Amino acid sequence: MSATAAATGSASCRFAHYFVVCGVDAETGLEPDDGAGENFEQSPIRRSFKSKVLVHYPENTDRNPFNKDAVNMLCMPRGLSFRTQADRLDPQFHSFSITFDDGSCSYGFVHTFYEEVTSAQIITAMQTLYQMHHVEHHSSSSASSPSSSSSSASSPSTCSMDSLVSSLDESDAESLAGVSSCLGCAGSFDPARDTLYVSKALCLLSPLPFLQASRQFLSQLHQAVVSHSAPPLPLESYIHNILYEVPLPPPGRSLRFHGVQGPIMCQRPGTV
Repeated sequence: MSATAAATGSASCRFAHYFVVCGVDAETGLEPDDGAGENFEQSPIRRSFKSKVLVHYPENTDRNPFNKDAVNMLCMPRGLSFRTQADRLDPQFHSFSITFDDGSCSYGFVHTFYEEVTSAQIITAMQTLYQMHHVEHHSSSSASSPSSSSSSASSPSTCSMDSLVSSLDESDAESLAGVSSCLGCAGSFDPARDTLYVSKALCLLSPLPFLQASRQFLSQLHQAVVSHSAPPLPLESYIHNILYEVPLPPPGRSLRFHGVQGPIMCQRPGTV
């Protein structure tokens, strides 16, 4: 039997079935997350946007096919969140479970953190959305004035660079001049002075609720990503290890395996 076939056949005996990364897809841009109860009265920096499953390993396992939409929704139930350096950027952790038709469960453990946005397209999109929001807010607040403009930008359903920029016509120039007066206010964004961050989720899917061990592994993985010093092995090696080489401990026994920055211990309850 080949190594690949052996690994596939023993999927139900592994500590983890899948490793998943969810976040912003720079190629598709920003789409409002309707399921999160979008409120266009809020500044774009306070709205929720649709997240995507960026990568997942392996592609599929036996008896537990990967459900991209369900995992994405459970990993980031509130969609993408944007922040600036003025906000708190503390990592968060949560767990979930998926029940299958045969009554079996898969347990998900999610470490969510904020990383700096490096995509020029996303930064430009957020800047344009913020300018449009400011123009619209300014126009509505001065609607009773005879000199106020009769046109205002409508909130877009998707973020297209050409459509967003073209919707800001010359009549909005005076309103845009007031954007600078809001710098430093809650929900403001100016790429010339602000650093934009977006939420990103690292997830492990496991056949048993190994909450603490999964939390430690994901936290160590995140710390290694942001650390200035490289770990002893490439990060892919640790992900491969927990997916293919760390077994389920027998009932009532404990298991110790290597994380990215130190050993991790988990214990499986005994059978009743």
